[in-house]
Amino acid sequence: MIRTVISFQPYEQTIELLKTKYNTLSEDGSFFAIFSTEYDSMGNVIHDFFQIIQKGVSMGYDYVNTIIYPTLDLQNVTFPDNIRYVVWLCKNNTEMYLNKDNIREKHIWKDVEWGKRAKNYNPKGKDPGNVWIPTNDDGHANITEHILLSDKNIIDRIISMTDSFEDNEIFYNPLVQKNIVQNKYSESNIRNESKPSAKVIFDTSEKMNYVKDNSINVVITSPPYWNLKDYFKEGQIGQEPYNQYLSRMKSVWSECYRVLNPDGSLWININIRKHNHKVILIPYDFIKMCKELGFYYKGIFIWHKSSGIPTGKKNIVDRHEYVLVFSKKENFVLNKNFLSAITDYKNNLINGGAFWNINKKAGSIGKKYIHPAIYPNDLVCRIINMTTQKNDFVLDPFLGSGTSLIASLQCGRNFIGYEYNEGFQELMQSRFEKELTNSDKSIEFINNF
Repeated sequence: MIRTVISFQPYEQTIELLKTKYNTLSEDGSFFAIFSTEYDSMGNVIHDFFQIIQKGVSMGYDYVNTIIYPTLDLQNVTFPDNIRYVVWLCKNNTEMYLNKDNIREKHIWKDVEWGKRAKNYNPKGKDPGNVWIPTNDDGHANITEHILLSDKNIIDRIISMTDSFEDNEIFYNPLVQKNIVQNKYSESNIRNESKPSAKVIFDTSEKMNYVKDNSINVVITSPPYWNLKDYFKEGQIGQEPYNQYLSRMKSVWSECYRVLNPDGSLWININIRKHNHKVILIPYDFIKMCKELGFYYKGIFIWHKSSGIPTGKKNIVDRHEYVLVFSKKENFVLNKNFLSAITDYKNNLINGGAFWNINKKAGSIGKKYIHPAIYPNDLVCRIINMTTQKNDFVLDPFLGSGTSLIASLQCGRNFIGYEYNEGFQELMQSRFEKELTNSDKSIEFINNF
């Protein structure tokens, strides 16, 4: 029996290996599929790593995690895709072998990893995460370099953390598609600048009657997860059975398709989650339904968070989320010049691609207001600047605390947002007072309840 199988092959060969190697894995064994998204000649996604997870789970594997790392094997599609995924599946979650000590990195803080909180400190090094970009530092908690690992480094790490130096099988035959399609972003027909405005509608986004057909340039949203966070109002999306949740979400994505103009795009910030030890592939289901509605699936951006959620002895720390990209027409273009100017990492071999290292405030906004899921303004601003021009229209069907509204007005775009819980208005207004200038505060609230 083999403890570790590593596949670095195209999609079809990877699925075949999943089938043939299941019975050869030991009960404490793991299967790692190293994979890059596969595209067609128009930059549409053919196969992604979510499909590998879905296939593996259907064959009886348990899903553990997805590790990501940047690569020099750049695929120049709608955007420069420099992401490698490592889908981590195992034979048995309770028996799986993992030695995190072998892949720990040293603490960069002078005392302990998180200030003076000794409970978060392990003298062997910090708990490893699922974004593999090691760092060097100056000894005073300042990162001086982000290190780009080679594919061989990644394979060595996998073998090390499973202690399978002589108990592994490696199948190496990657398919790397480079320079598939080159899109040029044009800034012609710039609109006359005027004061942007915003409208907040308290209603369900399953039917957005206030928004006209083909009137929106970009939809940016972080939708509610299923059965995870309570947004404090009966009838909210996310608290019903999973099939009903997906049906309601499909109504929202259908409305987004209706209101987007032909050049428009949909950006969804979402992640995989687990419930009762079972993987819930929300991104996979969203992709499937959006394609059914007519959207073109253009790929994934990575939101890399330096802070993460501890996951216990049998897993590594979750330090990233996904931003799924869909377009209404096949030949979708975005501003690659803006993207290439982003410098989140102290290594230009990583910058300019699909990795964004953006931190967010932890928890809710202060003690007075409770909102359990705040995402950063900068994440929204980047998407806006890559996809729109001044005075274009941005829509968020799940506005929450108002992040996308703030980012839109700060970027000089008009905005429409839907929010089911009218009780968040006070929270929004508190944020608007702090984060928007007086000239930006042309905001209308409409309560449809």
